[in-house]
Amino acid sequence: MSRPTAHTLRFSGEQSAQGLWDEPEQFLLDAGTAGELVIARVRIAITLVLLLIPVTNILFADAGEWAQHLSGLAVNGTACALSFGVYWLVTRDQRKRWLPMATSLFDVTLVTLAQITFAFVSDPQVVVNSKITFDTYFIALAGTCLRYDKRVALVAGLVAMLQFAGTVIWVATSFPLDLVGGVSIYGRFQWSDQLSRLILLATATTLNVYIVTGIQQQRRLSNSDALTGVFNRRFFDDYLQREVSRASRDGRALSVAMIDVDLFKPFNDRYGHAAGDQALRRVARALQLSMRRNDLMARYGGEEFVVILRDTPAETALAQMELCRQAVARLDVLGDASEPVRISVSVGVAGWPGDGETALDLLAEADRRLFAAKSAGRNRVTGPASTASTRAIVA
Repeated sequence: MSRPTAHTLRFSGEQSAQGLWDEPEQFLLDAGTAGELVIARVRIAITLVLLLIPVTNILFADAGEWAQHLSGLAVNGTACALSFGVYWLVTRDQRKRWLPMATSLFDVTLVTLAQITFAFVSDPQVVVNSKITFDTYFIALAGTCLRYDKRVALVAGLVAMLQFAGTVIWVATSFPLDLVGGVSIYGRFQWSDQLSRLILLATATTLNVYIVTGIQQQRRLSNSDALTGVFNRRFFDDYLQREVSRASRDGRALSVAMIDVDLFKPFNDRYGHAAGDQALRRVARALQLSMRRNDLMARYGGEEFVVILRDTPAETALAQMELCRQAVARLDVLGDASEPVRISVSVGVAGWPGDGETALDLLAEADRRLFAAKSAGRNRVTGPASTASTRAIVA
């Protein structure tokens, strides 16, 4: 049986705690894609503006100063070209898990390279005393919050601290800085100032990690069903639309399953609504434990659940849903009764694009097959072609 997934198990209240280095749920990573696109656009705008500075200097500077301005133009031009390359990667939306970390480190490293460039072409005191260049680190670190990943916020902050400390040590040991008086317009060099800057970077990193943690918790709460802890219908509807669009664009398989608890009203009438709520929670839990990493489950309403199976043809989805059906059939939904109380589910499966090219078409076909499964006797899975319907004997 498939192991529990991050985005299903941790969505329930009893499993909501998440470690600092745990991978975020897939829906948070997907949400971070939108933030990544915003950052990519801002990055391009900033590098384009910075590119104007050496161009202007070359136009109005003396010929003897062209060398240092050409160096600045080369650095800024490279940064601008890389920024367009990152934007291209983000817009392709291939769910590259390494991209948020890579782009965050790129932003931090870009600031460090700017510091080093200033040391060569301008005044090395810029590295250790300029407030404008150093403050750009905080812009890069603030952008990590839009990735919805605590690991990115932490690593980017630590790398910024290491790069800044290394740059300061390099400048202090490679250039004739006056440690006492200083003649630069940027002021005199002091190690205490550099330590203070490292403390500020550490503080910003810590705050960013806490901010991302709070954002993750709020998004979980807003997207979850209060009773079962799985995703709610509003989130599911939006997510399915995006998945259908991705499947259409990338030519990937996609399946949808609708699950209904059999004879739930008679169960409620016999055991009471409190027992019914407990049964729904246990059914949801059993379904979650039977799913794979990329499956996404939501409560559709009442005793109905829905599942999105990404990169999964309908035939494979049928087998996966049969595992889910068997898991529920083995479940004692009350657990405190003198005898085990069993319950069953019926499932309808539809696959893109054979059963529909839109989200509404897929849901309608999955619902039709769910009705067929119930009409055929319940406690079974029905998918493309009635011969594919399955039913296992409940032990």
